[in-house]
Order: sequence, then C-alpha cells, then structure tokens
Amino acid sequence: MPLTVRPWMRLLFEVGAVLVALGLLGVFIWVLQGAHDWALASGQPVFGDYIAFWSAGRATLEGHVAEVHDRATTWIYHQQAITPIRFHAPWNSPPTFLLIVTPLALLPFPVSAVVFLTVTGAFYFVVARKLLPDARALLFAATMPAAFYHLATAQVGLLIAAITGLALHWLDKRPRAAGALVGLLAIKPHLAVLWPFLLAITGRWRAFFAAAVSTLSFILLAGLVFGFETYLRFFESLERSAALISEQRITTPAYASLFANLLQWHVDRDAATIAHAVSAALGAGLSGWIFLRTQRTQQFGAQAAALCAGTLLISPYLFFYDGILLGVGAALLGVPRTRFELLAAVLAWSAGLTLTIGYFLEPFPLCPLAAWVLLIAAFARSGNAAARPGQAQPTSAARRSMRRYRH
Repeated sequence: MPLTVRPWMRLLFEVGAVLVALGLLGVFIWVLQGAHDWALASGQPVFGDYIAFWSAGRATLEGHVAEVHDRATTWIYHQQAITPIRFHAPWNSPPTFLLIVTPLALLPFPVSAVVFLTVTGAFYFVVARKLLPDARALLFAATMPAAFYHLATAQVGLLIAAITGLALHWLDKRPRAAGALVGLLAIKPHLAVLWPFLLAITGRWRAFFAAAVSTLSFILLAGLVFGFETYLRFFESLERSAALISEQRITTPAYASLFANLLQWHVDRDAATIAHAVSAALGAGLSGWIFLRTQRTQQFGAQAAALCAGTLLISPYLFFYDGILLGVGAALLGVPRTRFELLAAVLAWSAGLTLTIGYFLEPFPLCPLAAWVLLIAAFARSGNAAARPGQAQPTSAARRSMRRYRH
C-alpha cells in the first residue's frame, strides 16, 4: 500500500530533527567550555581534524611537501597553529587533495578552518536545494547529524556529498560537466569506486569519458605541482592509515564501517575482515544489479541511492562524516512511497549519530545498517519499475537511441 506522508507526520519529523540538532549544539557548547588558544580542555583542537589539512598545506608552502606524511613534521605545524595542543592528526590524503588545502594554509589556522567550512557548507546547501523537493526540506539537510557535526570538526564530508550530489543531478542534463565533477572525487578515491560501473553499465559514455579525462588531469596536475614521487609516499602511508582502523587508534567513536564497528565489539580481526568483505561484495554486487536492471527505465533515483549506499558498504576506511552520502542517496530516491523507504530515509539522516551513540552506549553499526536499508529500498524501487515496464519511461540515453533508430 502506498505511503501517504501527511502534514502532521512531516511536522513531527521536522520537530524531531530540530531537537536532535539542538541537543548536538548543546554538547558542542559544553565541550567548548574551558577552550583556550583554539584548543579544547582535552588538548584536542577546535575544528578537529582540520588541523591535519592545515598542517599539510603549511608544510607544503614552506617546502616540506616530502614530509607531509611524517608525524614529527606535521606535529611542528600543529604546534604553530595551536600551542597547547596535545592531539596529533595525521595527513592521510592523496596529493590531489593537497592541491585544495595548500592555498587555504596561507591563512591562519582558525580563519582557514572557517573559510573551508563556509565554502563547503554553502556548496552543500546549494546542491541540497537542487536535490530536495522543496526549500522547507533544507531543514533536514541542515540538521543531519553527519553534516551538523562539521561545526565541530571541519572535515571533507560536506564537500564529497556536494560533489557527488551535483554530479548525479547533472548526469543526464549535463553529462560532460557531471563527469568532470566525478574526477574531483580523486581527493577521496575510495568514495568514488562505484562511479565507473554506474556510468559504464547504464551507457552514459559521455560522462564516463569526461570523468576519465578529469580524473587523469587532476592526478597529473597534482603530480606536476608537487612531484610525482608524492604519490609513492602517499601509497607508502596507506599502511599507517589502515592501522588507524585495524588498531583502533582513533580516540573518539567516529568509525562508520562494518569492519571497524566489529573491532569495537572486540570481534576477532580475521572474522571482522571476512564479515566486511562479504558485506562489501554483496553491496557492490547488488548495486551493479540495480544499475543493470534500470539501464532502460527512468529509475534514476534507484541508481543514485544504490551508488551512495553501495559506496559506504565497500571501504573499511570510513568515518561518521562520510554518512552524508546516504542523505544524498535518500534525497535522490525521492519522497518515500512505502514504510520501508521512510525507514531508509530516517536511517540515512541519522547515520552520523553513530558518533553520539558511541560516547554513551556500546558502539553500534548504524552507518552500515543505514546503507543496507537504503540499498534494499533502492532495489525494491527498481523492481517495481521492472515489474511494470509499460509504465516506465526510457532514460535520456535510450530516447536518443530510439530517435536514431526511427530516423
């Protein structure tokens, strides 16, 4: 039976979202008490992980690009930014992202963080307005915990979500521009692994080749600016980056992958690896099936939701802020048609609460659960279209093919 979201139901969800956001804001204000010289009482920096971005950029500006993955070097710049700091945030990103953060390091740390947060936040809201059914729904984009937490840790989640959302929004309208945007995801390549499959399986070749050219150009530009040996050093650093997860070195319950969540439950590492691998393989396979079965029908929402959900089931290197991608997928799936789709939307919105839950209760794999529910909702939506082919409309690519056939 189709779901009817009545006005009172929507108001109830809106009030709940605001109350959650106010609760998180209260926690932020409480944590800021005792902050001094941009350091919290715990010794962690205000704006959290952004200290890693600024330090890597500053080291690069001062001619130490070869040492951006070196703990001793980045610690020097941590202390330049915040004297009382007692927390080290390593630089784990590729040279492509270094292209973005290096100019920002020309500014003092707090100013740079505010600029980064303002620009990425504005980009996120502009894209959210394009994806959501009305302006009122921006309330959910603003209060989404994974996004709201960026006030405390100026991370890259807003930027990744905005790039992904705009690329999906443009995919059939401006395919070359969409492909060019996909290339920008080289700043976090593990969050772009399903894009080539979506584009190839659904026959969006203009976007596919634009993405390939954009990605290659971005990689070459970073290599020309910083030296191609920076990629070798980045790959060498991946083992240390993986240890952040496998050895549970993060001091906050920020983990969002099934592998990391299972380790938090003290599951044997081999068992956690196998469980995550099975989940990732099934998630990738189901996403590919959705791409395949919807390639001739206008079920773009199912494709977009499968892309976002499947992406967050594959990589073990995920944190709470990556959960914003689930919000992008839920927004593009559209207004919930069933109770299960409503559950998928609610879980997608709440995925970032895995951090909050981890502080007060046993860690819970909320992000993997939300990703799986959204992926299953996308599969059900695609099945509804396949079961009623007479009602499904062809995609723009299929329409172009039919026009060529008729002529």
